[in-house]
Order: sequence, then C-alpha cells, then structure tokens
Amino acid sequence: MTTVLRSTLLAKLGWTWQDEQDRAVVADSNQWTWRTALNEGTQPGEANAIWYAVGKTLASGASTEWLLDALSRPLFGKTIVQGFSSVKVLWLANRGESTGTLVLGGASSNPWPGPLSSGSSTLCVAPGGVLFAVHPAAGWGVSSSAKAIKLLAEAGSVTYDIILLGVAS
Repeated sequence: MTTVLRSTLLAKLGWTWQDEQDRAVVADSNQWTWRTALNEGTQPGEANAIWYAVGKTLASGASTEWLLDALSRPLFGKTIVQGFSSVKVLWLANRGESTGTLVLGGASSNPWPGPLSSGSSTLCVAPGGVLFAVHPAAGWGVSSSAKAIKLLAEAGSVTYDIILLGVAS
C-alpha cells in the first residue's frame, strides 16, 4: 500500500460595507482569497508529514510542550511517531469555549522559533482566534536545539487545536 499526502491551504476574507443615503445604498464589497497546494515530497512547495492534536485542554496557568522530533498520534488504527525536519504550516486555534488566552512560544529548552522572531518570542491567540502561518517553500527548520513548541493558558482555561504540516525527519 502506498500512502500519499496531498494538502490544500486556503484563507478567505470577505466583507460588505454599506451606507444608506437618501433612497440609495452605497456599498463597498470585496473578497480576498489565497490558495496553494503542497504536493507529496520534500522539496520547496512540497510536504510529506502532518501531525495534529484536537480538543486539547489546558487549565489556567498550565502549559505543555510539544517536541517536533517525536510527536505521536493515531493513524490507520496504529500509533505513529512523527518527526519534522521543517514545518511549512502551523495552524493553532483557541476554541470559542476557551476563557483564556493561548500563548505560543517561550519553551524552556530548545525553543522552536517557527514564524516568531526568536525562540523566546511569544504570540497570543484570543478565545475564538486562529493563527494560520504558512512558509510553503523551505519551511521553518527544526533541529536538536530548536524543536520545542510551548503552549500556555493565560488568564483562563483554554481548549485548542494544533496542526503541523511539513517535511518528515
């Protein structure tokens, strides 16, 4: 059996701004769509590994660290361990039922900077918010000294989803 990974990335923003004036409606309506696909492989514009954890909960003040060289998950009735040499997509959602802010970054040891400026940088995702970061060419590198993703629940509990797409190590 041959396993093939195909991925499509899509972001869309649309709006309509209306102003009612004397018997007429003036509107500004537009839509922006960004789409790309990553084929199976290890080259720029390709990916061959995906990992995800959905519906994970952190109590207020609690944190977790995911190591990008050893992420386990179920696949086709078995548990696999997935490692990444680069990450091309980071999807992080702080679900709407969360009462706290989800903080990404600042791992205690071997922090992975990913889309952040450094391993000590952090980024906050508010309840109901989503971070969707894409580096479809080379991706953000993973190494023995840059492999830990820290997630922290701040000022309330957090339920989150995390998805990583990239190149397997």
